[in-house]
Amino acid sequence: MAIAREINHVGIRTSDMAASLHLYRDLLGGKVIRDARSADGTRHIVYVQLALGVVELIGGQFPPDTQMGLDHIAFLISEDLDIHAALAAVQKAGYESVMEPRPATSGEGYIAFFRDKAGCRYELMQRNDEARIADLKNERIKKFDHISIRVDNESEENTRHLITNVLGLPAGRTLEIGSNSWKSYCLGSDSIGLFNSKSEPRPEKPLALLVFDVFDCTELHRFLSETNVIGLTDIHHSDILDCKLFFATGPDGERLEFLER
Repeated sequence: MAIAREINHVGIRTSDMAASLHLYRDLLGGKVIRDARSADGTRHIVYVQLALGVVELIGGQFPPDTQMGLDHIAFLISEDLDIHAALAAVQKAGYESVMEPRPATSGEGYIAFFRDKAGCRYELMQRNDEARIADLKNERIKKFDHISIRVDNESEENTRHLITNVLGLPAGRTLEIGSNSWKSYCLGSDSIGLFNSKSEPRPEKPLALLVFDVFDCTELHRFLSETNVIGLTDIHHSDILDCKLFFATGPDGERLEFLER
């Protein structure tokens, strides 16, 4: 039985909540759909919905060596499972638990964490989650296109097996990008893109990129340039995807891609 029923969000650890909200809410037109604090006051959790996708901004007090930026992908588990059974199924399939089931920081439901061979972290969530707004419109973002995971030849099969056979996401299209390959896996309106860098070493940060499909690439690039968003690249045309695209960098080093098909 497939464990996942929804890709709920992608988690971003932020050292500056105000800067992160300025980007995802104010500049990119997202809507805050949940704002919560942990009972002990050490964590501030804000969910921002962009089109139909959600980013979870995680602020607060972190140990000095905490890696900031893109942190994990979260899945709501099947209603036929509880959090203990879901994590047990993941462990039985050979994946390493990094946090046993416990109440969620926001106080709603239960969560657990594990990781794959590539080092990507995943969250399992047990709760009735109605926070996402089904018909939310965004003037800049047409679609939260996908969350990109980078793997190498050694770890690709392990991550692919997790996504398809354990979590239960159907495979979508495949692209050959030079000597690399990319394959999509979809669940409802949400997608994961698995990028295999093949001959290159395994990336230090396997959770690599958030990709947004936008209405007007040129206008958004101009707007972000005027608002001093960092890491902006020039707009260029991709023959592989038949689209215009550019990249930017979030406040905590997270890489963002914007494309217009």
